[in-house]
Amino acid sequence: MDIKIRGVQKHFGNFHALRGIDLNIASGELLALLGPSGSGKTTLLRAIAGLEPLDDGRILFGDIDATQLTVQARRVGLVFQQYALFKHMTVFDNVAFGLSVRKASERPSKAAIAARVEALLALVQLGGLEGRYPAQLSGGQKQRVALARALAIEPRVLLLDEPFGALDAKVRKDLRRWLRKLHSETGYTTIFVTHDQEEALELADRVVIMNRGRIEQIGTTDDVYDHPQTPFVFDFLGTPNILAGTARGSHILLDENDVVLEHSAIQPQGAVDVYARPADFEIVGPSISGIDGEILEIQRTGFLIRLRLRLQQTAQTIEIEITHAAAQKNWAIGDNLRIRPLRFSVYPRAQEAPAPLPIALETPGLGISHTVADHRVRARN
Repeated sequence: MDIKIRGVQKHFGNFHALRGIDLNIASGELLALLGPSGSGKTTLLRAIAGLEPLDDGRILFGDIDATQLTVQARRVGLVFQQYALFKHMTVFDNVAFGLSVRKASERPSKAAIAARVEALLALVQLGGLEGRYPAQLSGGQKQRVALARALAIEPRVLLLDEPFGALDAKVRKDLRRWLRKLHSETGYTTIFVTHDQEEALELADRVVIMNRGRIEQIGTTDDVYDHPQTPFVFDFLGTPNILAGTARGSHILLDENDVVLEHSAIQPQGAVDVYARPADFEIVGPSISGIDGEILEIQRTGFLIRLRLRLQQTAQTIEIEITHAAAQKNWAIGDNLRIRPLRFSVYPRAQEAPAPLPIALETPGLGISHTVADHRVRARN
């Protein structure tokens, strides 16, 4: 079942929760709604479910305008963070509930319900636990019961609101892999809400990143991570280092440093911010154009070495990550390093900076050691 969302608006008093949302969701797609608290992702999910009436806009399930349909008429499967299982019912009765409460003309026979429940419990790897009560299950088992219950009604769409938020890290990781496998087996159009970037990038076919009731970016997991269109997206998907620079043609001069970077487009121009993740820096030798910094802190975490540096020219503090394999020596606090970003994104500077240093791009000695061929420059939306 494909879903089309057209111009959806939602207010709560003076708070504008959704601001003209337009979105196409393909049949059989696993889509993540990702964003911080207050971004509108849960409100959008509830609007798709029919739990939130719209102030404006339309929601279509296939060719059917579902905007005014009830939750029951939309036939969506809902799974919430807190499971919402009936404590006085067994696992079997919880899963069977949606079928057993249908009106008599639509209700399957007891034998058909039992067969459906048995098949679903096998699918969610809970066969043999049908006689237990929720209090006798682990958190991960409860969430799988909730998923089986949502699937029992053969929904058009499966909607998950922070489904693993109440679970510990190990169980969350296991259930993410399991849900991806389950989706491949069932083929349901599935939309899930999360604020966990790792969860969204691991699970989803596409990610919708939301901010203040608007969509900042839509794309595959590789797309949004490798080519963030706005500073917000870059910052939300990983803490960046932000370096001030000046773009001239296809070159970027990092302010206060004799460092020239190349990018593959001619926009934006003038004062820019260069965003680079800690893992996207390399250490270079003294003969290569780079940024000089003094080591303030060294952290070793597994195979990574995290270094906090104070840049010599600007006194700015940044963090970089180097693998043990790439480490050149046993560094000590106070050592000096020369670094440069290998991968980065460029955005217009939010506030105009002072005039750039009068250094011509042709100046000898400012050689470019690396060109990021696949880098794309995107302006702030």
